[in-house]
Amino acid sequence: MSNTSIGQYILASLQKNYRVTENDLGKDAYLSKNLMHFHIRSFDVEGLGHLCLFDMKGMFGAMKMETVVLADWHHDVPLVNLDYIKVFNNKTQLAELYDTMIADRCEQLQSACQKIKDNDKDLPEYMSGEHWYDSILLPCSYGKKVKAKETRTDISCMKYVDEFLAYLNKADKCDPEIKKANIRKFAQGLLDNGGPAVNQVRKMFGEEVTQRLILDYMYGVGK
Repeated sequence: MSNTSIGQYILASLQKNYRVTENDLGKDAYLSKNLMHFHIRSFDVEGLGHLCLFDMKGMFGAMKMETVVLADWHHDVPLVNLDYIKVFNNKTQLAELYDTMIADRCEQLQSACQKIKDNDKDLPEYMSGEHWYDSILLPCSYGKKVKAKETRTDISCMKYVDEFLAYLNKADKCDPEIKKANIRKFAQGLLDNGGPAVNQVRKMFGEEVTQRLILDYMYGVGK
């Protein structure tokens, strides 16, 4: 990946237009076990919602993972999850938009993201199988599994960020409590249904840490 990670990119982009305050996660900010090291950062974004940057390194550096969550409860827009996973010489990159919206279908945003996706249609798709959230995963979402040296996927994920943040200028405002409840329902679904990352954290650090990670730090809906 380029010198700027997708997490650094979205954080810097938000700081240009919003007041971003980092939360103190105490001992939960750095978690380590079985040669796997996790770094979690959580931010309040005034007038928008919540940002989380979640990094993991393992296998003596041969495996790297970054997850970025942008949960906006002031605008009627999708929930954004971005993932970067590198194992040896292969990487998977995802830019996923979830329908946690109240009324607006965000057709203009979806169309712009679909164009980015279509531009990379020659790159191998990431085949993730079936999941409990498939019904709310928007079709314009992006998922590629490529060689680590491929840079187009990095650029495309940053374009998703650009399109999303640009759309906020024209997006409908919404009731923050209703929107936050929709996002909490998604976060609770991750806890209830599990998944590779959730199951791994639960096995290593226990249920209480897992709940704080998902509800408080990743999606900002625990309190």
